[in-house]
Amino acid sequence: MLLTTLNRTKQVSSGQLKWIDEMIHAREQLITTYFKLLTLPLDKDDTSSQALHPSYEQMNEFCNLLVDYLSRGHFKVYPKILTIMEHVSSRRMTVARRLIPRIENTTEHLLKFDEKYSKDLDEGIMKNWREDLSYVGQWLEIRFKHEDRMVIALQIMDNAISNNVSQKDKKD
Repeated sequence: MLLTTLNRTKQVSSGQLKWIDEMIHAREQLITTYFKLLTLPLDKDDTSSQALHPSYEQMNEFCNLLVDYLSRGHFKVYPKILTIMEHVSSRRMTVARRLIPRIENTTEHLLKFDEKYSKDLDEGIMKNWREDLSYVGQWLEIRFKHEDRMVIALQIMDNAISNNVSQKDKKD
């Protein structure tokens, strides 16, 4: 599902806004690293069918990408979307204002993973890493869905503005 939303967002944004493209690229890196961790081989000697633990470097890379992605949204992307919508469409602004708290809720859950796994990784911490990573995937899916809704609202607004401008040009 994560890859499906990524491809859909790429199609919707279609390279029109550089900062949206940068967000999509960061999302792509995050998803790729997520799947690398998720597909680590199982330990054949372990009867609990737990995967081998990722290395500190692997987990740290993922946590860094996760925090960078979350920060990019909160400090770069969402403020720009809100500013554009505020100046152009109160209806779209309402949509964005409803989505931001939902996105912020996912941030809290995702940061818990970073807090737990960006430090020393001892056996006690790593005991449930695969299950925790699975929850991260669920929270990312929810987050991406809400972000995509904002991008779609922005795209619809941009298309409406473009249509109005072209209709005015035809009249002139």
